[in-house]
This record gives sequence, C-alpha cells and structure tokens, in this order.
Amino acid sequence: MRSTADDLTTRARIRDAAIGLFGRDGFSRTTVRGVATAAGVSPGLVIHHFGSKAGLREACDHHVLSQTATQGREKADPGATGRLIQDYLSNPDQYTEEVAYIRRSLGDESDAGDAFFDAVVDQCQDIILTGIDAGTIRKFEDVRSIAVVIASNSLAVLMLGRHLARTLGAPAPEPNGIGPDLLRQLTLPLLEIYTHGFYADARFLDAAREALEENNNNGREHAP
Repeated sequence: MRSTADDLTTRARIRDAAIGLFGRDGFSRTTVRGVATAAGVSPGLVIHHFGSKAGLREACDHHVLSQTATQGREKADPGATGRLIQDYLSNPDQYTEEVAYIRRSLGDESDAGDAFFDAVVDQCQDIILTGIDAGTIRKFEDVRSIAVVIASNSLAVLMLGRHLARTLGAPAPEPNGIGPDLLRQLTLPLLEIYTHGFYADARFLDAAREALEENNNNGREHAP
C-alpha cells in the first residue's frame, strides 16, 4: 500500500495494516486484534483511532478511493496516463494490497460493498466530465450510464485477472493482482477500443435506438 512520507503516523500504519488484512483475509475474518498485531499496536489503540472495526473499514475505503481518484484524474490527461502506466510496470508490487482490497470490496455483498462500487462509479463520472471539459473525451448524452459501463469494464479486469492471463497466455498473476505482463497485453487493445470504437459505423446503434423507441411506444399504447 502506497503511503506518503508525512502519512506514516500510527493511525496510517494501522489503516495500511488493515487494508492488507482485509484484502487478504476478507472483512468478516479480519479482527481488530489481528490488525493491531500487524500494525504493532494494542487493540485498544485501534479502537481509540477508529472507534470500531466498521470505522476502520470506512477509513480504509476512504484511503483506497482517494488513491484511485488521484489515478483517475491522471487518466484524463494523456501525459499523466503514460506516467501512471510506467509507474505500475516499474513497481507493480506497490499496488498489490490496493488491488486486493478493491477485489474484496467488490465481492462483498453489503451496504459497505455497495457504497464502494457507487463511489468508483462517481469517480469514473468525474473523470469523464473532466475529460469532456479538457477536450480529451467526447460528449455523451447519458454520462452517468457511460460511467457505470466504463467502471464495470475496468473493474472486470481486476476481478477476472486469472482468466484473462490464462486465455492470453500471460504468466499467471498474483492471486490479488493483474500483473505487469497482462497489463502490457491489455493496455493498447483497451485504449484502441476506447479511442476508435468497435463498430465501423452507427448501424448497430441506430438499430438499438429504433428497437428501444418501438418498445417504449408499445408500452405507452398498452398502458392502462
């Protein structure tokens, strides 16, 4: 987990230890005592700083999401995106615990897990709006729905890393990561689709619009 030099306080050490354990063992299996042991403090000090295990998780969510938000803002700028890719390829291990935590959060069917996904979508929407303002992303009619689609596609890479590596013949990634080799194989294809699109023209889009419009009209005709 990446922490800045001025963030290495006792509270930050506890938080980072919790992120590592939550990502490795899950939220239900991780205990306050286990976090305290990993951080080298007493369980009472964990409660002093965070109030409860739920409060600790909330702080972990906030930290991980703030990290991804920073990366998201960089993704709206071509030059910063290149630096982000280089940083990951040069130091993939520093992202391992963060990726593991995100995977656990997405697989957690709870209010906290739902809130985490919603926050990722909110960040994606901010990236799109920032890119539109900067002229690097084109305008969309329904930005919110586009954000849900983009966020889902991006998160799927994290969740399906093992299958992606297997089908592409890349070295198997760490259990909680996607691996630099897999990233090298996927980066250009993903950006090519986002840059040039997938279909050669608008016929599929037009057909879908016509079908949806016809369905809506039929629904209005049969409405009581």
